[in-house]
Amino acid sequence: MAYLTNTSFLTAGVELEFHNKRGLFRSIDQWRTLLTDAGFDWLLVKYDGSANVDVEIVFPPMPAHGAGGAMDDIRAVMQFIETNGGKVSKKGCGLHVHIGNRAVKDISPAYYWTHSKGTMASTGAFFMPVDNQCHDVMPMALVKDVLIRYANQQNDVDLLLPPSRRENGCQARFCHSIRRIGDNGRNHDEFNNATSANELNQILGRKFASVSLDTWARVGTIEFRQHQATLEIAKLEAWCLLIDAMFRHSDVNRIDYSASRTVQTSTPEQPYRNGSRIGMMWETIRRDGGSTVADISSVTGWDAGTIRARVSEMRAQHGDDAIICHNMQAYGHSYGDSQGNHDLNGYEAIQSVTRTIEGEAALLPENRLGIASIFAGLDDQTYEYLNSRRNALN
Repeated sequence: MAYLTNTSFLTAGVELEFHNKRGLFRSIDQWRTLLTDAGFDWLLVKYDGSANVDVEIVFPPMPAHGAGGAMDDIRAVMQFIETNGGKVSKKGCGLHVHIGNRAVKDISPAYYWTHSKGTMASTGAFFMPVDNQCHDVMPMALVKDVLIRYANQQNDVDLLLPPSRRENGCQARFCHSIRRIGDNGRNHDEFNNATSANELNQILGRKFASVSLDTWARVGTIEFRQHQATLEIAKLEAWCLLIDAMFRHSDVNRIDYSASRTVQTSTPEQPYRNGSRIGMMWETIRRDGGSTVADISSVTGWDAGTIRARVSEMRAQHGDDAIICHNMQAYGHSYGDSQGNHDLNGYEAIQSVTRTIEGEAALLPENRLGIASIFAGLDDQTYEYLNSRRNALN
């Protein structure tokens, strides 16, 4: 079963940087007042600090595919900014798209967008639906596959954007290439084997990678940083649709959500307080062959019944397979040697346990794996628009 369903969608938060036209000296406060008076009180108007950036606009999160009226509203903002002297022609102005790491479900895009704008207007905060209207945090396997596909086609992404936003462009330090995590990249294996967003982010290069997980824990997003600033809604819409299609294609055609994997883990050397009875018992049984009940009793002063109870507690804490029971023959004794005391059998805490984890997301096998192209699943109209952009830029 895929992560996304027919009634769910990814969310996208857009940050737009722009500057004043030549000869216009309008402050951030003045822009904020101008936009608010025009009815755009649902925007955050901020200082950015980057060279050539006078103002940063933070839009409320929207459905990533732009439905529900979001693109119409954002178009109106862009047109207003341009009409009133906002420009994006200087190098350094960027457009950042944050994809939420929890998809929204069972509400309409229009409902989401309306409440997102309202929350931003009234509190200045981002709208988050109630928990049962959100999926769980997206699996790492899905994130990895989208980013590796992006890295594999970094050249194609570059060609969709102006030279300043490419690997060797003057603004590349703010959105550096992630091609090194691609299939033939030097960090591919390290990236593929990482198990947390923080590890992935370190490998990507943190905040200024073209795709960054620096906001994963703090804001709950994946940030796509490479696009240049624009006041043309068609460019923003095409970029968002491309990103959205990448996630949807990986989700449906490349990820196996019923996969299993085998892991080997070590039991702790001493999980209990040093010198405690249960700690002494753990030390006694966590050695090759373990120890007999008689030996455990001698060390701890516990009888066989108490020892069995402690074994149950240990299994509950460390797993049923972490402690095995040996019969008395394993210790060289014969039936009857215990004279009814049942103290010559024993227990062993396994130092290393091999376990199979079911239901983890992983790539589908090669013979079922969908194509890796970043354009897979993208609608024809958007694909043709991006092609026209590529031809115009190169």
